[in-house]
Amino acid sequence: MTDFSTKLSAYLDGELDVAAAEEVEARLARDPAAQAELDLLMGIDAMAKEQFAEELDAPVPFALAQQIKNTPLQEPSAPSRPVWGALAASLVVFALGGIGGYALKGQTSAPVVTAGWLADIADYHAVYAAQGRHLVEVGADESDHIETWLGNTIGAPFSIPDLSAYDLTFEGGRLLVANGKPVAQLMYRDATGAVVALCLQQSATQTDGPPSFNARTINGFDFVSWRAGTAQYVVIGESGKPDLADIAVAAALEI
Repeated sequence: MTDFSTKLSAYLDGELDVAAAEEVEARLARDPAAQAELDLLMGIDAMAKEQFAEELDAPVPFALAQQIKNTPLQEPSAPSRPVWGALAASLVVFALGGIGGYALKGQTSAPVVTAGWLADIADYHAVYAAQGRHLVEVGADESDHIETWLGNTIGAPFSIPDLSAYDLTFEGGRLLVANGKPVAQLMYRDATGAVVALCLQQSATQTDGPPSFNARTINGFDFVSWRAGTAQYVVIGESGKPDLADIAVAAALEI
């Protein structure tokens, strides 16, 4: 396992400081092979969670629980990142030998956004999209304040996109933290009550030229993500929402 692979697995686990994480993100932005390696690790992680979900939810046998309880705690000697390397390698063998490339189906190597960012946003959306009165911190009637407050906080100015053409009403915004960095989250709701969120975070690198959009599904939510200028963006909605890609393109043009 290379030094970068070790650092990449630490990045995926959220164990790097901000400077080290930005170094990884910069390499991901310029190196398709590095992004492909990250996608592989993400696929393995998702597959392992899916394959072993039932086992993890099963009750611990009484004899094992008693043994754990009676075992004295010991101080760990040193961080054991190589153990993760061995585990990752074994999971790669299992993935390739057991179900082939299914976990990576539909993935691309486009260096758009990173694992920590998407995973954190998925966790937030699962909580906040279910809220009614408390969906946002600051309501849509204070849109100018939202743009100033969140733009200054994340270090990336923006304008709130008008997505009414897609039957989306802007509800307001809130501040999140993803991968150790502040995130602006803009919340929209359609006529059925379903929530679509547009999130943006300052990027470690400058992106020039037209954006490249990347679609994927994580934890039951669909994402369309891209980079532009000094920020990275993602639109997230319920799985199967048919116009999410069009919404992302419209948002990219306005934001």
